[in-house]
Amino acid sequence: MVFYSRKLIISGEYFEVYAYEITQRRDFTRKKKPLLKKMDDDIEVGEKGKLEVAKRKDSIHRTRTEIRRLVNSNMDFSKFYTLTFKENIKEVNIANKHFNKFIMRMEYRYGKFIYLAVIEFQKRGAVHYHFLCNLPYIVSKEIEKIWGHGFIKIRRIKHVTNLGAYFCKYLHKDMTDKRLFRKKKYFCSENIERPTEVYDKEVIEKLLMQYDLHDRKPDYETSFVNEYTGKVEYKQFKVKGIVA
Repeated sequence: MVFYSRKLIISGEYFEVYAYEITQRRDFTRKKKPLLKKMDDDIEVGEKGKLEVAKRKDSIHRTRTEIRRLVNSNMDFSKFYTLTFKENIKEVNIANKHFNKFIMRMEYRYGKFIYLAVIEFQKRGAVHYHFLCNLPYIVSKEIEKIWGHGFIKIRRIKHVTNLGAYFCKYLHKDMTDKRLFRKKKYFCSENIERPTEVYDKEVIEKLLMQYDLHDRKPDYETSFVNEYTGKVEYKQFKVKGIVA
């Protein structure tokens, strides 16, 4: 079991530093409070609703953070696809089956590639996918033929600062859609690069010194408090020239 008071998460060029007031334990699963674990019958309906909303907001925040870090950890993403359905397919399970078959056909044709996709809903309610990948240039008509369900759009990714945050904007409202409740909200390839988490205080200190971050103003900083961590100081830096 690892005890730590600071944590560093590296996602591509982004360093996120957490400093905890209360020492934390890694690989430790907290016991949920009985109120959150099981909503008893004597809890008022209004309170149940508030707890459900709070849990859902927390889940959405965690998912957005996961996606942002995954995107920023894969600096080879060069294409932004949008896949739409000509038919008004609103059922997420049906749409996901079509998407998974599309990935299989793409890999059969072009080999393994890195991707990350999220669901968005059109005004008419139909599912469509936003899809980052590292595929080379392919004629859009060819991709549209492989997709086989409707229109596609392909954009090159260039001059985007913090691609992870940019990509997450597509999740702002649609992650609260009831159709995604208790369902997977994003899809990614098995070979995707994942963020690095560092807990050793000496290694963290060495990295902060290596990139001269002690005396540098963070690109973003905040603090928050909860019952498990006490006060937490959070700082984010964009660091050029990181060697993985």
